[in-house]
Amino acid sequence: MNILEFRMNLQKKLYLVYSLNVVDWICTLILLSSGRFFEANPIAATFIHSIYWGFVLKCVIPFLIIMFIFWGLRLIDPKQLFNADKVISFALVVYLAISLSHFVNFFMLFFY
Repeated sequence: MNILEFRMNLQKKLYLVYSLNVVDWICTLILLSSGRFFEANPIAATFIHSIYWGFVLKCVIPFLIIMFIFWGLRLIDPKQLFNADKVISFALVVYLAISLSHFVNFFMLFFY
């Protein structure tokens, strides 16, 4: 795999991380509205009930950060790309675990 393909794969992973971040926010809002769940993240609990601040902090700011990372991926050397891949892959695993948690919580909400 050449460097250009590797950068493209990193960008795809970042798109997926961003998408899962937005899905996390939406699923959290739905689960909280049921009254049977609470926000486990104490930092997010301070803004999660505000649609405006939730949108800004979970959609707009992460989008801007990811655009900055896209710009930075063009400038770093291959060894740094490898390290960036590790960090992005870790974030992807975390958001996949969160998504799995939401799936389990939706199952509990609708079937218990």
